[in-house]
Amino acid sequence: MGVASDRLSSLPDSVLLHILSFLPFDDVVRTTRLCHQWRILWSFSSTLNFIHRSKDLFSVRKFVSFVDKSLINLHGNCNSLLKLHVEFPFKRCFTSDVTVWVLFAITHQVKELNLVLSNDDGDCYNLPKRLLFNSYLEKANWVSCRFYKVQAVRWDSLRELRIGSTEFGDDIVRKIVAGSPCLDLLELDNCWGFRCLDLFGGKVSKLVVNGYKEVKKFLDLELEIKAPCVKVLELKGCIRMNIKLKNVRNCVSVKFDFHSKNPKDDECDNFYEQQGDMLMAMFGSFSHVKDVMLGTWCIEVMAFWDSPWVLFTMISCECLTLHTPIQKRYLPGIIRLLKNLLKLQTLIIHMALPYFEFEACLIPVVNDVYSVEGKLQLSVLPRGCGHQLEKIRVCGFEGTQSGLEVLFLRDLLLISANIEMMVIEWRSGLQNSIRDASVEFVAKTLSNVCKRSKKAVVLFKM
Repeated sequence: MGVASDRLSSLPDSVLLHILSFLPFDDVVRTTRLCHQWRILWSFSSTLNFIHRSKDLFSVRKFVSFVDKSLINLHGNCNSLLKLHVEFPFKRCFTSDVTVWVLFAITHQVKELNLVLSNDDGDCYNLPKRLLFNSYLEKANWVSCRFYKVQAVRWDSLRELRIGSTEFGDDIVRKIVAGSPCLDLLELDNCWGFRCLDLFGGKVSKLVVNGYKEVKKFLDLELEIKAPCVKVLELKGCIRMNIKLKNVRNCVSVKFDFHSKNPKDDECDNFYEQQGDMLMAMFGSFSHVKDVMLGTWCIEVMAFWDSPWVLFTMISCECLTLHTPIQKRYLPGIIRLLKNLLKLQTLIIHMALPYFEFEACLIPVVNDVYSVEGKLQLSVLPRGCGHQLEKIRVCGFEGTQSGLEVLFLRDLLLISANIEMMVIEWRSGLQNSIRDASVEFVAKTLSNVCKRSKKAVVLFKM
C-alpha cells in the first residue's frame, strides 16, 4: 500500500499563506513542526493575528513576550504587511510593548491595524503621534485606545475606522473627518464624552453608533448628529441621551435598534411622551428614506405613547424591518406603523427576544371582525393595515409559543390584497418534533383564510 499523499502541502504557497491568515499567530508558528516546507512559510505571512483572552497576569506577560519575539523574528523577513491584529487584556505596564508593535506596523506599512485592548481597570493606551500621520493605513479597529493631545491627523488612505470603549470630545471627530479624505465607514462602539458628531466636510457614507457608555454626568443630555454625506445610519445598543438629527438629507437607509432609559427606573410620569416626541423628530428627518429598521424599544415607545399623532413623517418608507416579537406589549406599535406607512411594500420581521419575560397570549385583544367563508372571524389587526404590502418575510419564527404570532400572519394575508409572497423561516435549534407540529398548525391556520389576493404564496424555510 502506498503512502498517502500530503494534499495540503502540495498547494501553492500563496494558497497556504491565505489559509494561515485566518489563524492566531501562535497556531501559525506551530505549523513549523509539520515539515521542512512549513518551517519558513510562516515568516512570509502577510496577516498577523495575536489573540489572548485569559486575564491571568502571568499568562498575559507570556503572551506579550511571545509577540515581542515574533515581531523581532519577522522584522527582517517581510517588507510589508496587510494586517496586524492584537487582542489581549491590556495593562498600563504594557504600554511600551504596544508602542513597539505599533511602530513595527508603521515601518512595515500595515494596511489594517487592529488594537483590541480589553480591560476592566479603565487603563487606556495613548496612540503615538507617529500613527496619526500615516498614508498606508486603510482599516483600523482601536478599542481602549485614547486620542491624547491630538492637534491633527492625516490618514490619506483610511477607509474604515472603528473606535471602541474610549472617551473623546467633539473636536476629535472633526479632526478625523477633516484628515481622512477617503473615510467611508465610521463606527463608534460604547464610547463617551462627545456631544456632537459633526461629519461636515468629509465623505463618510456609513455611520454606526453602537451604544454610549453610561456616565452619570452625561445622562439627560443631547447627542447631536450632523451627517450630510451619510447614506446609511445605524443607532444600536444603549444610548441614554436625547438624540437630535440634522442635515441627513442623503440618507437612504436607517437602523434604529437602540434602547434608552428603562421606564421602571425613570421617575418621570410622561416618560413615553418625551421619548415619543424624540422619535417623531427623528422620523421627521427621514421622510425621504425608503429602507427603515426599528428595534423593540422604538416599537414599545410607539405602543405605549398616548398621543393622537400619527407617523405621516415616514411617508416614503417602502421596506420596513422590525426587530421585535409579536406580543400584546408591542402589537399597538406595529399596528400604528402599518396603518400609516402608505407606501410600504416589503415587511421583514425578526422575532427578537423581548426585554421582558415572554407573556403567553392565546386570546388576543380584538381590533376588528371579518367574515371568512360565511363565518365571523376575530382579527388582531384593524382594517387598513398594510394594504399595499407585497412581500412579507418572518425570521426566527417558532409558531407554538403564542397564538398571537399565527393570528398576526393570518390577518396580514386576510387584509392585504396585494401580497405576492410570505416567507416564514423557522428559528434554528428547534426540535424536529416541535417544529413539524408547528408547521402543520401554522399551515392549516393560514390555508383556512379566504385570501382576497389569489396570487399569494406562503413558503416555509427550516
